[in-house]
Amino acid sequence: MGSTQEKAKKTVKIIFDTDGLIGSLSRIDLHYQTSQIILSQLQKSSAELIYPASVIAETVTLLQGRLNQPQLANALIQLLKNNSIMIEPVDNQVLHRAIFFIDVLKSKRNTLFDAIVAAIAEEHKADAIFSFDKFYKKNGFKLAGELSQITSTP
Repeated sequence: MGSTQEKAKKTVKIIFDTDGLIGSLSRIDLHYQTSQIILSQLQKSSAELIYPASVIAETVTLLQGRLNQPQLANALIQLLKNNSIMIEPVDNQVLHRAIFFIDVLKSKRNTLFDAIVAAIAEEHKADAIFSFDKFYKKNGFKLAGELSQITSTP
């Protein structure tokens, strides 16, 4: 009896990765349409969206530089200034947990940034990571796009 009610009240926790955040912000990104659908489902379920500080820094840097979308970088900075998003700090403990998720000698694609997201997802017992990166699935995490059955409303 109690467990059904507890499941109904459980807040879905989602940790953002850079590719998911860029995909949700940039209309020209390959994942924009999919990201909008996922975000809509998460908003309907009142999911808790958590943004690691490292993801914010990486996203702003990529938008400002390589992706040449400084207006989106600025929009993200404004969200920070207004305390509109939940930022998860990255400290020594997070870094120490993160290093167990990667082997920098074996992969150029799986970065410390990805490992930090994984460590934070593990710490928060997150339901999923908002990303399109297979790295997370290989490490036992669900991606936010896989949660449609959990986050859909009756």
